[in-house]
Amino acid sequence: MTHPLPVGARVRHYGQQWPAARDAGTATVREIQGPLPDCTYEYRVQATRDFSRGPDNPEDRDAWWSSSATIPAAPQTGEDQAAGEAP
Repeated sequence: MTHPLPVGARVRHYGQQWPAARDAGTATVREIQGPLPDCTYEYRVQATRDFSRGPDNPEDRDAWWSSSATIPAAPQTGEDQAAGEAP
């Protein structure tokens, strides 16, 4: 994965593993800081209200996520879905 991700990118936190989080993301990148001395970046994201509730809740809180814990959303293609494969 290439960092930094662009402002506006749909992302999820590495702890959010359900399929809808993987496909649609649970946050939007709003600001980027870095690279930091350890070569990571910090992302200010507009994230879902309840981290563990699932993707079906409002994105109404700001949070800072490390690039080491931030994964871009990756919608599956029709072929991926038909084969039952992750992108």
